[in-house]
Amino acid sequence: MTSEPKIDRSQTAIRRYRCSRPVALAIAQGLIDTHRSVFDYGCGHGEDVEYLKKQGIRVSGWDPSFAPEESFQEAEVVNLGFVLNVIEDPAERHATLKKAFSLARQLLIVSVRVDRTPAQAVDFNDGQMTSRGTFQKIFSQAEFREYVQVTLGRRAYPATLGVVYVFADDAAESAYIANQALLRRVEYRAELINQFARDRIARRYVKLAVELGRPPLKEEFSSYAKLLERFGSPRRIERLTLGQIDPERLIQSQDQKREDILTYLSMLRLQGLRPPSAATLPGGVYADIRAIWGKYRSALEAADVFLFKIGQPDAIGEAFDQAPTGKRVNDTLYIHRSAEDALPPLLRLVVFAGKQIVGDTGYNVLKLWWDGRKVAFLTYDRFDEDAHPALRNSVRAQLPTTDYGIRDYSDSLNPPILHRKETLVFADYPGFEKFRALTETEEKLGLLSREGIGYRKQWEETLSQAGVTLAGHRLTRRANGGK
Repeated sequence: MTSEPKIDRSQTAIRRYRCSRPVALAIAQGLIDTHRSVFDYGCGHGEDVEYLKKQGIRVSGWDPSFAPEESFQEAEVVNLGFVLNVIEDPAERHATLKKAFSLARQLLIVSVRVDRTPAQAVDFNDGQMTSRGTFQKIFSQAEFREYVQVTLGRRAYPATLGVVYVFADDAAESAYIANQALLRRVEYRAELINQFARDRIARRYVKLAVELGRPPLKEEFSSYAKLLERFGSPRRIERLTLGQIDPERLIQSQDQKREDILTYLSMLRLQGLRPPSAATLPGGVYADIRAIWGKYRSALEAADVFLFKIGQPDAIGEAFDQAPTGKRVNDTLYIHRSAEDALPPLLRLVVFAGKQIVGDTGYNVLKLWWDGRKVAFLTYDRFDEDAHPALRNSVRAQLPTTDYGIRDYSDSLNPPILHRKETLVFADYPGFEKFRALTETEEKLGLLSREGIGYRKQWEETLSQAGVTLAGHRLTRRANGGK
């Protein structure tokens, strides 16, 4: 019989004053809520436990150094946060992962540190010993996912770099994928829009959004957790807040339902998962399938044909042409995250495949290639505030090889910058008009046809030569005419 884990967290547990990123991601995706109990395995000082308690969630935790008197508990969701990387013994690490999974009735959240070697570290066992005398096992993203999958015999879904979800319940796993495919336009349903409009807390949120000129951040709105509980993900709340379109135009058409169902079934195939039985399909999906295809088998066959198109450049190119917004640059398409749900289904499938490699990196712009073999998740600093925001980092996923690369520009003195922001978003996006007006002015002055303007220094030199300066999203002539 395996003894209890000998995790030494006394020197490695870090005090935090808000919830950890893995827990925040799970809350945002609706995987942790007041209807599910949570057990924090290796809870450290217990910040996540205290945070979740304040949200009205049933939660308990255990830690060998800081909460050894607590007992192990089964729960719908188990969080194993940054524990595996501090266990020196590979056999003990393996046993800890299996123990945590055995406690999860629906979902295990596993997080580790990836792709960074601590400074002044020396090799020790299969990891490194830091200058503080603490052990760190640093995984690569691919190694981490493979390790979890082989150990538990279940598929691991990347939530972001260093965080994966492993489902113990098949229905919960199917629902997770369905939420990414079938609920993309749920915020467009007239009844939900009306509910949001009537909700007292939602009205206060919208009022603040008007004052700020953008959807408030969760830390700017004290009742944000209640909004999440009532209306779901942050993206859904944002779209509801920005909704200025006639509800009649927002009701899903049969074509939209067909696209969503094909995408959902293809996502299951892409993961190697068996499609759920007709009786267990989410919501009214089975009725939609009967109305569109007649038989469930016909829908599955159509999904197989659809999935095959992901490797056909002509099909991807056709999807490029169907994209409702986005900036075309040579053989690539740039689109803001707020418009991601409106991408043609084949491009959404490409994005989904990329996220199975790197998870959600916190990006705000997508870059897709014509061949359908690459997708990059780009993070621009101050996208809304800066006229030409600088690229902080890029995470590019290679779909055939499941490899990825990271480019970090956070310390660069001459990072890439973005132009024509209005082409990446829809007309109802906050700031669209000022984005568009700035682009029109820059085009009239001939600024956007200059060489090398895609980098900050060259762009600043271009503005200087033209005798203009930028203040917010407005260009003004310098008093001396630029001389």
